[in-house]
Amino acid sequence: MGQPEGKLSPHAPRPRGAAAGPMFSTIMPVYNHAAYVRQAVRSVIAQTWKDWQLIIVDDGSTDGSGKIAEDLAAADARIAVIHQANSGASAARAKGLSTAAGRWLTYLDSDDVWFPQALANFAAYIETHPDARFIYGYRHRLNEDGSVTESPGDFQSAPTGAAELFERMYISHLCVCYGRELLQKAGGYDPALRLVEDYDLYLRMSLLCRLEPLGLPTGLRRRHAACQSRQTGYSRMLEAEVLRRFVEQRGGKDVLSPDCVRRRLGRVYYSAARQYCKSRCFRQALAALRMAHRYRRTLKSTAIGALARCLLPFGRTDGRGLPQL
Repeated sequence: MGQPEGKLSPHAPRPRGAAAGPMFSTIMPVYNHAAYVRQAVRSVIAQTWKDWQLIIVDDGSTDGSGKIAEDLAAADARIAVIHQANSGASAARAKGLSTAAGRWLTYLDSDDVWFPQALANFAAYIETHPDARFIYGYRHRLNEDGSVTESPGDFQSAPTGAAELFERMYISHLCVCYGRELLQKAGGYDPALRLVEDYDLYLRMSLLCRLEPLGLPTGLRRRHAACQSRQTGYSRMLEAEVLRRFVEQRGGKDVLSPDCVRRRLGRVYYSAARQYCKSRCFRQALAALRMAHRYRRTLKSTAIGALARCLLPFGRTDGRGLPQL
């Protein structure tokens, strides 16, 4: 589970002509994670690379998370806390970025944990790859019982791009580091998205540069009952809509093959239909299947559609309309 430390000194001088401010700005949105936020913040404080600032955005927490963040910030001048009404992680990250002073941007969710060398390893990579604009590592999983499930990481041997990322989302927030200029060119987070906002942004970034693997784990992704990354019919449908918009409106069709688009969109819309069926939301499942069949029809999708129609009188709704972008 260990990882090599970066080769640069944490106190290495900034390059000549570099702008004032820390090398790294880390953005941490917090919403009702009082049980976890202290450990997350302390994992930033414990970084062997010391040239950083941490911006914590309390997104309307009601469980004391904001107070815990304030107490930690009072003991370290590199930490700032912003409070806002609950608006979602995307809006919280955008708020934090508006005050970030670092040349490189990193992220850590308030229920995750960094390894001590995470920033040092990013810094070492930047030093030896001066043209890098987007760097990603990988993470291990921290289970509810405190055990760790190690991962070998995905796509860690060579740079990747839009084709690989469109096929599968393999990058986690706690594993990325990219330049401020890249964020500005890509257009930032979409404030309308409360889920898969990172996937949407990284797809746009993949059209501007190669995504370069760090080849090292950066930390632990916590799994727990309230984890917002759990798949639902709505979340899968929103992912499909982000992918469709990337193809139709954001330039994806210029770099992706038609076969790749049909296969991927058909598969994700079908997955949304299956999740809706599991929740007995059969009317929404049928709507997702209609989208799936625009791209790809299979025996399985036809069968699940017939089942959903039969069970329609016994169904329910999740109370949310289908996402459309």
